[in-house]
Amino acid sequence: MFECHEQTVRSTLRRWERNGLEGLWEAPGRGAKRRWQEADLQAVEQWIEQAPRTYSSPQLAQKLVEERHLKLSPRRLRHVLQKRAFAGNAPEPLIKASKTRNRND
Repeated sequence: MFECHEQTVRSTLRRWERNGLEGLWEAPGRGAKRRWQEADLQAVEQWIEQAPRTYSSPQLAQKLVEERHLKLSPRRLRHVLQKRAFAGNAPEPLIKASKTRNRND
């Protein structure tokens, strides 16, 4: 019925009986641990704001490896920056305007 192993259902029911609703939540320590620190993201934001050029996520990921010895995939870096910008804790958008030159400039 639940399309999972019966032992999984039994252990879930035991957690429910023992801890109530909290027993069904994910336990701490599950999943991959974050490899980046707040200082790493602040450095990336500074690079974006202060550089006279734009960076792609692969370029930012490479710069993180070279300068901070932190390996994040471009996709993961993009996701973390987007989550940070849209979470409401960023004072303003990371990129205010395009830094690439127009043909009219």
